[in-house]
Amino acid sequence: MVLLAGLLILVLAVVATGVGGHDPARVVMGASGALVLGAPLGFLLHVWLPRRRSGPPPTLTPAPDGGERGVRFGYAIRSYVWFTALLLVTLLVFTGAALVAALSGGVLGWVFAVGFAALGLLLGWYLLTMLRLTPGGLTLSPVGITHRGLAHLHRVPWRDVHAVGTVRLGTPSIVVRAARSDDTVVRRHTGRFDTGELRFFPFLVVREYWLANDPAMVLDALTFYQAHPELRAELATPDALRRIAAGGTRD
Repeated sequence: MVLLAGLLILVLAVVATGVGGHDPARVVMGASGALVLGAPLGFLLHVWLPRRRSGPPPTLTPAPDGGERGVRFGYAIRSYVWFTALLLVTLLVFTGAALVAALSGGVLGWVFAVGFAALGLLLGWYLLTMLRLTPGGLTLSPVGITHRGLAHLHRVPWRDVHAVGTVRLGTPSIVVRAARSDDTVVRRHTGRFDTGELRFFPFLVVREYWLANDPAMVLDALTFYQAHPELRAELATPDALRRIAAGGTRD
């Protein structure tokens, strides 16, 4: 992250000298470099820096797989914006590299061009799939927990859950430790080309930086209803929203 920030400062200096020297080519080159460096740096800062969670409160909604109604904690729009910007910039880099390789000519140039073009097509397909499945979120219903990720869906019934907690899996994450059963549902919309949460299957993993709500509130709700099966029926009613808003899930 420090290296990216340093390179971005140098690139912005190039832009400044280009503006001062009335050199459009240098300005364009510097601005392009700033875009390429700024997207990953912005996403990393968004992931690692603490921030105030100002997302909408949880809502009652049908589960994303058409299941029973439950309390949904949505993904943050800001996370989608930064991640989409990162993917778009990477897609532009692959496209530009493919064009440069094709223009260079020769067998090797065309091999690289085809390779970069294939990567660009794969990334574009992933981006379109992610946007089609937007928005992601975590839904707690009377029958189980459903996580709609960027490109996958994972549902576990409450009876298979034996612990809930937070673990640092590169970044802080909420982990629902669950066994696998016939009622476990996993749908990979992009095959193995995903963001990695399903690597921990049958555990259900939610990266905290994706959540629009305070992760502590989400964890409290999960822990409370995992410990109180007699109250799970209220997850399909406004009673659960009132309990969560009032802090009644903090046992």
